[in-house]
Amino acid sequence: MKKLSILLLISLVISCTEKEKSEGTLAKNILENLTYTVDTVAVDVGEEIFNPGMYYRYAKNENDPMVYFAMGENQEIHEINLNSLSLTKRIFLEKDGPNRAPRYIQDFDLLPTGEFFLADYATQGIYTAEGEKTFGFQMDPDEFEGLEDDLTSLYFNLVLSPDKKNGFSTPTKKMEFISQIAMVDLEAKTGKLIDLPALELTRNFRTTYSFENGSTTYGDFINLKKIRNQLFISSGSTSDIYIYDFATDSLTLKSFDHQLVPSKKSGEFPPRADSQERVEEIGDEIRKQVSFNQFYWDESREMYFRFATKSNGKTETGETKKQDIYLFAYDQDLNLIGETTLDLRYPPFRAFFYEGKLYSYMPVEENPGFVIFDLKFTAN
Repeated sequence: MKKLSILLLISLVISCTEKEKSEGTLAKNILENLTYTVDTVAVDVGEEIFNPGMYYRYAKNENDPMVYFAMGENQEIHEINLNSLSLTKRIFLEKDGPNRAPRYIQDFDLLPTGEFFLADYATQGIYTAEGEKTFGFQMDPDEFEGLEDDLTSLYFNLVLSPDKKNGFSTPTKKMEFISQIAMVDLEAKTGKLIDLPALELTRNFRTTYSFENGSTTYGDFINLKKIRNQLFISSGSTSDIYIYDFATDSLTLKSFDHQLVPSKKSGEFPPRADSQERVEEIGDEIRKQVSFNQFYWDESREMYFRFATKSNGKTETGETKKQDIYLFAYDQDLNLIGETTLDLRYPPFRAFFYEGKLYSYMPVEENPGFVIFDLKFTAN
């Protein structure tokens, strides 16, 4: 175990949108005198052999010591016990037949029933803990009445409601950015698009290079994340977020008055690039402004946290300079209550809170592992 201790001074009821904004400057910045430790730990896998770098998505229930990782093209789910830091189960999914799992698991969730939701561009379904498929569906625009005819896909960022009745995703149109999410009723086969005007500026901070067999896009995207039975809808371009509440069928816009960073990107960038080199150059320029990451919920403190990053470009020899890392804290009502900088090279990735500590997945040599952040500050 390695330890580093650092001291830092640190309601659309689908048709009606309500906007909420944090008031004025921070009355008290609870992260002003943050200290934290960083521990790196390995997971004991016994005699099991696999590539821990293939862990792609994770799923976890609050307060549960078990965390599940989907293994991408291996079509496996691994269960890890955080208390014992050991691999406790490998679930082998079927590649063919009625229980066929997605070939490459793009979306992954642990449902309240204990079932798994698995999806890629071709296969979407709900599976038992033993890998039996209990419900399948196709997120194809043609499958749902009420959607626009020119949609090309519905399978990006796919999320299921806790009751498994509705699916949510970021829809796409050919060569066009849209600031909307799709909501579909999986039983009635109906759907609608929900406008996200506060995230429309995202179109100014992304660029695409198209070639014969596909395209590459750099910059910001609209992201979906399920937290506490709500859907958090965000973009790297702005600190504004939408919260969709599954229970009340309502959408709320939250805005924040940041003091440490601008609350949104500014300017515009070319939406099209004529080469792979050029699309990467434009992407690098976009990242020189602050990019906001997704939210994390800390059950022990009843607080949300969020990271943001800002690139500082490259050295004369082409090496990436150390980026600026920011941490923001919010109360349970999503009021901004703290912000600071962190002396890290990279923000946490594939991360979650457990017992008040932030776990960020990272392979340790040939084993799975975690970087564990223990944040220390006075909340009151």
